[in-house]
Amino acid sequence: MTTTSTKISDHKLARKKQKLWVELEWRKCAADKKYFMRNYVFIQVQPKWDVRGRTQFDLFDYQEEALDTWNDNRFTIIVKARQLGYTTLAMADILWHSLFQPGSNLLLVSKNQDSANKNLGMVKFMYQFLPQWMKERGPKLEKAAEYKLEFEFADGMKCQVKSFAGTETAGAGETATMVVLDEFALMEDPTNTYRTIMPTTDAGGKILIISTARGAYNEFAKIYKAAKNKTNQFVPIFQPWSASKLITVKEYEAKRREFSANPWEFYSEYPSNDVEAFRESGNPRFINLPHDGDDMQYRGYLTEDENGISFILDDEGPLHIAEYPDTEQRYFIGADPAQGKGGDYSTAHVLTSDIDNIPRIVAYYQSNTTEPVDWALDIDRLGRFFAGKESAALLAVEDQGGQGQLPINELHRNLNYPNPYIFRPTGRKGAKYSDRLFSFPMTADRRRMVIDKLADYLSNANTTNPSLRGLHKALLEELHQFVRQELPSGGVRYAADYGCHDDLVMSLAIALWSLTENLDIIAPVKINNDNTITVEFTKMREIRKKMIADAELAQQEAWESFSLGGGMYYD
Repeated sequence: MTTTSTKISDHKLARKKQKLWVELEWRKCAADKKYFMRNYVFIQVQPKWDVRGRTQFDLFDYQEEALDTWNDNRFTIIVKARQLGYTTLAMADILWHSLFQPGSNLLLVSKNQDSANKNLGMVKFMYQFLPQWMKERGPKLEKAAEYKLEFEFADGMKCQVKSFAGTETAGAGETATMVVLDEFALMEDPTNTYRTIMPTTDAGGKILIISTARGAYNEFAKIYKAAKNKTNQFVPIFQPWSASKLITVKEYEAKRREFSANPWEFYSEYPSNDVEAFRESGNPRFINLPHDGDDMQYRGYLTEDENGISFILDDEGPLHIAEYPDTEQRYFIGADPAQGKGGDYSTAHVLTSDIDNIPRIVAYYQSNTTEPVDWALDIDRLGRFFAGKESAALLAVEDQGGQGQLPINELHRNLNYPNPYIFRPTGRKGAKYSDRLFSFPMTADRRRMVIDKLADYLSNANTTNPSLRGLHKALLEELHQFVRQELPSGGVRYAADYGCHDDLVMSLAIALWSLTENLDIIAPVKINNDNTITVEFTKMREIRKKMIADAELAQQEAWESFSLGGGMYYD
């Protein structure tokens, strides 16, 4: 009897000790994130590392430092190389909040919904392999959906983890405890995603931005650079590829050779420092550009009265000019209209040709608050202000999918602009006046052509003898962020990086195209000769006339052949 009683007492004592240990261990995990992660969090690994496909999360020193940083600060931004485990660390922190912070609302935002769900799945995996006593002591997992986890505590309080694709509506209306913006630079619209996410943390929540670099001028790069300069509230973190314990120097060099055809991808994934990460990772369309440019000397706007057109100095004006018009010069304007509603910019560039036939930028216009009709009036004045030796500058206004029709009609029908660019489709011999278009129609093929021409002229921009002069600060920023974008179809599109603008680039490309069509000037052509670049002199106007004539002749011959063949044929 005594022995039986003793065993029961021992069992009760053991259970009390177990309960006490559970409570003490629970409180220790609640007080120490690193202890919790090292001892109770499992992460997925390749079978070569562990045949079970999982292993305990043994934090590296740089991960501990990162965790301390975002624990101590509300806003943190991380530029990551591959295999550093920052996203894994963030998901382990999300799990900790889910277990130990009742009422938490945790948002996981990534480049697309699949990526966001993958991160949510990482949290599920970590929870799945927690010890049973911890699941019993902690909140119950009440919902485990594709886009959401919901935990309920014993007192009825809840904690939610939600996944979102990085769009302008991501997390709208939420009040977040913590937001993880993963692969931020790869989001389709990072600027508007960020704009929507920021208010979700107004009640004291945290934002953690994690991404590889993708160029030096997108929203991610801007936030990180401002953080380094201490001009925003974010704290920056960077670790080089060499911090990873999973890649050796030999493997690093092998990766470099593997990415030799696409070096920007290599520097995005395996940067040695943050400057290299941003500068080399953008897949830029234009290379060898200077990194700094000067602002133009004068800024203001144009006004008109009975005495003519005058330039008024104004620090907030949309017009920037490097020099006043010369009556001995010819001027060419390329213009790219927008809606004037605070988004894309309505822009224009004014070009001329120097005595040595090198094109030079002499002015530019930029505004995103000017309505199309008012912009047309500004551009009309700009063209007549830079009349030079003609009645007005040759003005080419882009029309892409009808985007430019309103200002074009205003310029042509109401303002009677005296020197418009006239486009006539080739292959239509004897086309009537009505077939001519008072615009610069922009198709996908034509966009590629004008950008390729601009790229030729910019190929030696960072030398003492550039083929295009007058590159200014605002333009250079857009040129640096103008990239090759891989399309799902396998093709390539040239456009501004995500969240950036290319309006100045396009207006410059149009101005340069119209100038080279109408003047006998040099056309830079790359020639590989012992790794040097030379310039061939070509009369661009003669080339254009010949191309049009050839196209019209081919069209006429095709028509005559069709007619002689016996009329219509139906298959």
